[in-house]
Amino acid sequence: QLTVARLAAIDAIMTLCYIHDEIDRSDIVLQEQIADTIVIFLPGIIGGLQEIIIEGEIQNHKVTVMAIRAWGRIISLIMHDKEEIILSVEELMKTNNNYNTYLLGTSSHVRIFDENLKQDTRNQNWFETAAIKLGSSIQLLEKVRSHSHYKIRLELVESISLIFKNCFRNMKSNIMALIDHLISLSEDEHIDVSTKANDTLNTIKNENFMKNHNVRLINLLEEKFYSLLTRLPTIVRWSSDDEQLASLNQFAGYLKLLGEQNLPHVLSSQAHIRKLLLALVYIMEIDCNAISVLQTINVKDLDDPAYFYGSDSWKQFKFIKNNSCKEKVVDICKLLGQFGDFNVLADAILEFMSDAPSYRKELSLLLNWILVSVKNSSALHLYKEIVNFYTSEEMWYLPIEVTEVTSLTQAQSNIVHCCLLMEGLDCIANNLQREYDTYLLKTLYLIMERAGSGNSLISYIGIRTLEIIAKSQQHKTIGDLLRANVDYFSFHIIIKLRQMELDTGVLDVVEVVMKYSDLDFLPYLQGIVEDTLRQLSNPFQQKNIYCFLRIFYAFIVCIKMILKCEDVKVTKKDTQITNNCSETIIQSLLEYYNAKNIDKKLENNIEEETELDADLSKIDPSNKSNEDHTDIKEDKQEDKKLPTHIKIIIKIMKSCLNFLPLNDVQISLMAMQTLQTGLIMLVEWEDELLPIVHQLWHPLTDRFNDKNVIVINRAWQLLHVLASISNDFIRNRTLRDVLPSVSKFLIESSKESINKRSKNIYKFTQTYKLQYELLYTLGVVTRLLGLREQELWRILSDTQFYLSARQNPTLQVMLNEYMLYAHKCTNN
Repeated sequence: QLTVARLAAIDAIMTLCYIHDEIDRSDIVLQEQIADTIVIFLPGIIGGLQEIIIEGEIQNHKVTVMAIRAWGRIISLIMHDKEEIILSVEELMKTNNNYNTYLLGTSSHVRIFDENLKQDTRNQNWFETAAIKLGSSIQLLEKVRSHSHYKIRLELVESISLIFKNCFRNMKSNIMALIDHLISLSEDEHIDVSTKANDTLNTIKNENFMKNHNVRLINLLEEKFYSLLTRLPTIVRWSSDDEQLASLNQFAGYLKLLGEQNLPHVLSSQAHIRKLLLALVYIMEIDCNAISVLQTINVKDLDDPAYFYGSDSWKQFKFIKNNSCKEKVVDICKLLGQFGDFNVLADAILEFMSDAPSYRKELSLLLNWILVSVKNSSALHLYKEIVNFYTSEEMWYLPIEVTEVTSLTQAQSNIVHCCLLMEGLDCIANNLQREYDTYLLKTLYLIMERAGSGNSLISYIGIRTLEIIAKSQQHKTIGDLLRANVDYFSFHIIIKLRQMELDTGVLDVVEVVMKYSDLDFLPYLQGIVEDTLRQLSNPFQQKNIYCFLRIFYAFIVCIKMILKCEDVKVTKKDTQITNNCSETIIQSLLEYYNAKNIDKKLENNIEEETELDADLSKIDPSNKSNEDHTDIKEDKQEDKKLPTHIKIIIKIMKSCLNFLPLNDVQISLMAMQTLQTGLIMLVEWEDELLPIVHQLWHPLTDRFNDKNVIVINRAWQLLHVLASISNDFIRNRTLRDVLPSVSKFLIESSKESINKRSKNIYKFTQTYKLQYELLYTLGVVTRLLGLREQELWRILSDTQFYLSARQNPTLQVMLNEYMLYAHKCTNN
């Protein structure tokens, strides 16, 4: 009812003031008479409408729309310009500063002000005084231009447009305030609002009601623009989302209004450009609190980072949360690049980055967004300057890990800065396209280093940057880019690997190279791995063992990916399960017989070598030479059958065997991980596989007695792979050397998992993870090993504690599945 009453009251006022929609607009005499009649009621009418207009979002939007309409039409009626002397814009803008600065400051001026308003006739003095009085009402419209309902904003534009059309001279003291509102609304998200505001602004700017008088208006715009830059940080930091957007719209509107002709002149002022950069830095302050400084797993899958980041989700502003406001900030930066002088902007930003290190992130982001809109070919020399600045050691190699010197906040900030530097390079690559090849020598290795970083965000942005650079160089994939520019980084890799203690980032580069390689890359990869194998035998390089193992693992993963090998290859021609029971038994006996012969042969190697040495003295030298020559020839013929990558993998695995028993947990884990992946690659090469399995066995079984459950977990995973590729070749050994240790652990740890429910923190412990892994894969491993009924039930008796109702529910389920498997085998 209140809404209806207010609408009726406003409609009555509009009718009484003869400003409703049905008036005869041609009857100018009547309009003048009504204006002279209601002039004494102007303060009360405007004041009442003003209270309704600024009431806010809680009020029905129709009431606000009607109030703004009545407000604009009444002002247009009362302050209507009379057809007298046509003044120039400069004269219109020559407001009496006395009114603005000190008219209300003394009692004598207050008296003059009141006397002017009390006059019956609307002469020039009355118009000037009334315009100043209306100034406070016009300033309050700032709250309306950020209103959420577009019809209210549209009506505000209509009212301002009406005032400009009818009252341009008489409202001269409020012209800039009204233009401010139009500039803000010209960037409105609603097309009707922005179109109407832009049309009005174009009328003022281009025609200005009298041509050839535009200079003064531009000067005033410059002054107001500077004033806005001063106020903007405070508005953005302490205002609501709607008010932020309105202010940012005003900022963007000023840039468009100044345009390509006037903005470079404004930015040529040192004061203006410094104020501009400071304002943007303050409103673009980046929030880094959500950035993770944790390193991902030791060897990453670059296609699946531990933490996925969207294209821009990691760039969060501290004070701007609304998406529309964020997009408007991006638009402002692009407008600067489009209309401003890029030479001046780039020089000023780079200088500011040197002078104010704490603002480097924001300035880098600003420069990157400016670069997006720069298409000027004359900026080539600036691109070189930016690339050199971004890749300088001081800027590029920032600490990204928390140490005694580097705080968490600083590390998070540095991670974001590293990503922004890479984004800057991909912006330049986008602009230059093929011409960016001149910067590949300087930047390609550095970006590859970032793409292989242990930090998931840096790695993600690094890979994305490589993709953009590849596209700019007309390559379809990163692999094509690396193949075309292998000379740019292969030499650096070899040299840096020999000085790894000075530059551990080379490992990240190697991983990236191997990640995106194919078989054509094998000669380069082979050179890297063989050089690493040689260094591994150097006593001075023992401290870098873990780093070398990372390279070996990355190489095997690379080959595995290229050849598309499966993780666990259980089904081979000689291990296929048939439905015929007799065939299965015969096949199993044959497999066991063959495996036993190979096992005996391997165990007797030492004795045979001893006997051979004893008989050498009895053999004629010439015969020995011929036999050696024959053996070498046969070996060479066998070697020729092995692909190059298989030979390298065999060398790697034999080298890893030496590090499996080490007490250094990190090295031992990496050695087992490398062996686990390498064994799968040798499934088709049984003559090479089985000797490695034999040599691997004893150091592996010792790992099951380790106190570190992580080591046991990895050892069990390696055993799982061994079982899948060698089947019952290791059956008796597993029963004798491994299962007792596994059973002992399961029995002892079953006491720890009592009364640990699914939601308990216990499930995050390494002990639980090992329990889960053992129980989950126990059935698969026993099937691969071909254990008999008695052996299956012996394992079940050792693990029966996990059937207790007090046990962790997940572990109960895992053991139940094993029981079902054992029961099925018994029935068969």
